[in-house]
Amino acid sequence: MTRFLRARSLFWTFAGAFLAVLILGIVLQVLVIGVVLRPLADRWVSAHGELCARKVAQEISELPPTSSEDDIRAVLHSLGTEPGIALLFYRDSEGHFVCDRPIPPGVRHRMEGFLDSGEDIQPAMRDKGPGGRPWGPRHEGRALEIVARHRIDLESGATGEVIAMVPRRPHGFGLIPRHTSQPLLLYLPIAILLAGAAGLLMIRILLRRLRSLEELAARVTEGDLDARVPDPGNDEIGRLGGRFNRMTESLADARDRVNESDRQRRQLLADISHELATPLTSIQGYTETLLEPGVPVSDEERAAFLGNILEESQRMDLLIQDLLDLTRLESGAIVLENVRLDWTELCRNTADRFRARFEKAGLGIQWPGASEPAWVLADGRRMEQVLENLLINALRYVPSGGTVTLSLEPVSEGAGNRFRLIVNDDGPGFPPEDLPHIFDRFYRADAARSSAGSGLGLAIVKEIVSLHGGGVRAENRGPRGAAIIVELPAEI
Repeated sequence: MTRFLRARSLFWTFAGAFLAVLILGIVLQVLVIGVVLRPLADRWVSAHGELCARKVAQEISELPPTSSEDDIRAVLHSLGTEPGIALLFYRDSEGHFVCDRPIPPGVRHRMEGFLDSGEDIQPAMRDKGPGGRPWGPRHEGRALEIVARHRIDLESGATGEVIAMVPRRPHGFGLIPRHTSQPLLLYLPIAILLAGAAGLLMIRILLRRLRSLEELAARVTEGDLDARVPDPGNDEIGRLGGRFNRMTESLADARDRVNESDRQRRQLLADISHELATPLTSIQGYTETLLEPGVPVSDEERAAFLGNILEESQRMDLLIQDLLDLTRLESGAIVLENVRLDWTELCRNTADRFRARFEKAGLGIQWPGASEPAWVLADGRRMEQVLENLLINALRYVPSGGTVTLSLEPVSEGAGNRFRLIVNDDGPGFPPEDLPHIFDRFYRADAARSSAGSGLGLAIVKEIVSLHGGGVRAENRGPRGAAIIVELPAEI
């Protein structure tokens, strides 16, 4: 039953319920007809036969004494067409009878015996003859029964009687004659009761299904994003429950992302506070030393202190600039000035410009890339910022004696032609647990916190590359080293 009520569509649920109610209604109507209306109809037939017999008797009694058998048959025939009347007979005192229609000779003898079977046939015996079997002429496939006898006293002093016969009703729950209107009196209340029962059943089904959705909405409102509609089903309400479940799952995922973003933002604030506190402490210490009258400071020391103050202020300026750039990139406030750019030339020039800094740090930088142009549609200043951040990141985290290699190659597999820039090093690589978060906006690996810089360089790289319709990823390359790969669509 439960599986039936969880059909693919509520239409079939309602249709099945109404079909069940219809079958139940038919059974109830048959019971009502058999138990209540059948006796009423029998009484009506008896009363109607008695009335017809009385009217025939009255009209025959008013006939003149010289009336013939045809005159009596005409009277019988005039009322024998009444609804429910099968045969009307007139029998005189000598036993001769006249019927409202011709009777075959073979049947007449049987009819005489049937009419002589008793002066008054009781209702319980009307449908039985000798031996308990139907006895008498057949009418439309049914035996006849006597429902009324009426005595006549003629003016001549003779007597007679009028006998009314109707088709005997079959046993069981027979149908009510079409001429009676009593069943109509009960059809309407039965239909109303059944319609009300069907409506209550439908409402109960709907309320039970909708209540589960209401409970889910209440739990979600209270913050329980783990709430689900159990076994929602496949019909319209079931599919709505499934969508509620998927919506709740999406809200739970969004909540987790917000919590993670909030955690990373708090971590960023802690990192930024740490990065700002270090140069501020240095600047404060050098300044207090220079302003202290009792501390002798030579000209060389004064120049060194001022140089340190300048370096720390530049470090703070770099941190603040990175924060501003990342904020503007995330908000879409930066408008790219795209031009047709030779990425090969830009990479070569940037590598040459950083070569001295790499040699000072004890690192090598190589550009084995081809000399063919790699035309892309890009903002030259922002793409130069991407290369600078990648090379600065390598300067910070590749140990002295290492080598950084830049290569640029065309890529044709997949959708559209692209150019791929690979910045590869032979350093220790990325910690495996940090690799999925290298480009997160508010993520800094634990190993990077002791290093100089804001920790926002790679996040800025990702934002700039995404604005250009490209992609960036990081991977470790064994046995040592890591690579950052940047891809941009080629400009045809």
